[in-house]
Amino acid sequence: MAVSILGRRLGLNRPQRLFQQIRTGYIVLLPEISPEQLEQNPLYKGGFPDIENITQEKCVTTLGKYLLDFEHGVRQVENDIVEKQNELDLFDSIVEPLEEYGTKLEATWGLVKALYVVDKKKMPSESYLSLHDRARRARSLKYNSRHIHNFFKNYDVGKLTEEEQRVVSKFLVEGKLNGLNLDDSNRAAFAELTLNLANETANFNRRVKVSSQKYTHIIEDPIVTRDFPEDLLQTMSLSKDPYKGPWRVNLKILDKFLQYCPDRKLRWNAWLASRQVASNEGPRELNNSQHLEKIRQIRRDMARVLGYESFAHMSMETKMAGSVENIKNTLGKILEIARPHQEKELNSLQSFAEESGFNGTLELWDIPFWERKQKISLYHWDDQKMKEFFPYEKVLNGLIKTVSSCFNLKIEEAADITTWHPDCKVYKIYEVDNVKPLAALYIDPFRRSNKLFTEVGQVIPMRPKARALGPSPPVAALILNFPAPQSPKQPSLLTLKDVNMLFSKFGEALQQVLSVVNYLEVSGLNNVEWDAVNIVSNFMALLLTDPEVVREISGHYNTKETIPVSNFAPILGHMPGFHVCNEIYLANLDINLHTSKDFWLSIVKNMWPEYFCLPLHKDDAHPLSFTPSISQGMSCAVYSKLWSKILATDAFNTFKADPDPNNIGDRFRDTFLAFGGSCHSSEVFRRFQGRDATPEAFLATAFPDSVE
Repeated sequence: MAVSILGRRLGLNRPQRLFQQIRTGYIVLLPEISPEQLEQNPLYKGGFPDIENITQEKCVTTLGKYLLDFEHGVRQVENDIVEKQNELDLFDSIVEPLEEYGTKLEATWGLVKALYVVDKKKMPSESYLSLHDRARRARSLKYNSRHIHNFFKNYDVGKLTEEEQRVVSKFLVEGKLNGLNLDDSNRAAFAELTLNLANETANFNRRVKVSSQKYTHIIEDPIVTRDFPEDLLQTMSLSKDPYKGPWRVNLKILDKFLQYCPDRKLRWNAWLASRQVASNEGPRELNNSQHLEKIRQIRRDMARVLGYESFAHMSMETKMAGSVENIKNTLGKILEIARPHQEKELNSLQSFAEESGFNGTLELWDIPFWERKQKISLYHWDDQKMKEFFPYEKVLNGLIKTVSSCFNLKIEEAADITTWHPDCKVYKIYEVDNVKPLAALYIDPFRRSNKLFTEVGQVIPMRPKARALGPSPPVAALILNFPAPQSPKQPSLLTLKDVNMLFSKFGEALQQVLSVVNYLEVSGLNNVEWDAVNIVSNFMALLLTDPEVVREISGHYNTKETIPVSNFAPILGHMPGFHVCNEIYLANLDINLHTSKDFWLSIVKNMWPEYFCLPLHKDDAHPLSFTPSISQGMSCAVYSKLWSKILATDAFNTFKADPDPNNIGDRFRDTFLAFGGSCHSSEVFRRFQGRDATPEAFLATAFPDSVE
């Protein structure tokens, strides 16, 4: 029997949760940490950032100190292993000291990073970025130490708790992938390959960035921009009045420009420019073709040295999916259903466009424009007009009520805590029957001139959950860039895309602060398999398919009128065949680039017809700017975005259908939110679901008329 997401009872007399790490045969008594430990950090007071007394100099000095302490701590642990290896206990002598140094560094680095993002004046780029790079290098020291790796490798883990075994596993996998199991000659070769890869990927990124900036076009005709939303006009305008123009088109605004530009030739011009970034259509020194092949070769060599069939097979060490074959088979099953849907959707869109006065055959650069128009026609949904039903405060309050109800929590604003800006609010998260907070979340929602702008927002763990930091609650910052309120009578109004992103990021924040673990190594999203990182985020976004949630978060900011839509699923999931096929294509392109030895263009030409009804443009060179796969850390993990959606939909259907809402809410917290990275993601899913994940729920949700 399906139960409404909000149909939950709060304030129940429920037994207190007890989380106890048990080793085989006996209970582990974990030593208490002094509450004063965090207070030694001059950037914190009472467990929270001491905003009133934080200065740029204090941030730089404190982070610099903890960087030095951490580097010294790793060397000290190595020396202890060399001098008295037989006397050492793995956790007491190795893990605990690394945790002590590591948690201090992370708590400081997280706060300083948050300040850099929210206030460029308080923490300028020139002060922060060099420390950021050094902190990243320092963090990797413990995973690149042969002494530490060998000590872990030779330790009997049989009597360790599940969490402790995951800590050990993390060190062993990281060390293996860093070449620590190799002999001296192979390790030297691997180190050289690693250095070459870093240089090549950095240059690949640079060429993409410079090449992207080459394209620009000026629009003088206001008829072209007549239907553009205000935020797009403001971004494009070259004058003080965004409605008068002229307006500059560049590739940073491509997605939104394609949705609103009525001039087909302008759409084609911008789209093609985006597909030719870093190709032979530009300056020779910016052509990435040979460099893409070189990066692929380096990765093949790295995998070979480590004993793997390919770089993609090597990457499965950190993935829930487990194997390239499993990914291919699962995505192939979805493609079988999505591809015929794509054909129907494009035929429908072609007919709609023709009925609306379009002459010709739709191409890829036409899809965003006519898809937006079709959504208005089918669902009476215009993003810009419907913003009036999503005032930020209403959405946030509804989200908090929904989360509290779903997961048996109490979330309250903490007005007594000073923040870095009046826009920023702090929320404490409690058990419904407890006065001691579990965690705290800083939410900074609006864009400002001195704030770093990102389209999707950021969750920054400032004080992670870790026993070494003492009993104060974990703290994270949710930093967004929604438009600021125009006046007391004109609040910040969100698009449905903004609302979806807020729900997703709130889920990520919950995962960061509600893990119930002892060690930083597995706290929050640390050590969660790459393809499972976004399960909770996608789960939270699926709450928008519940009619009661829709009513709770929406209402006209002025008239208080109810929104004339009860389910956002068709709007958010319009043309699922086309979009899912595109996601599967990019996922498999990423994998094929790291398994096949064929030239990149041959791979694209062979793959394209299987995934798309529309032809491949003869000058399309999109892999040359495929930075997520090639140069920005998502190599062989592009599929993770869709994989997490599949798993989240499976879990959400179980959550929604359970007849005991309080029990299922607790179970979700005790698995997906509580475990962090202390349990393999496959096992986390089994403990929530009682079985392995399948794509059936995703298929039934995305393509209900094609699944029995």
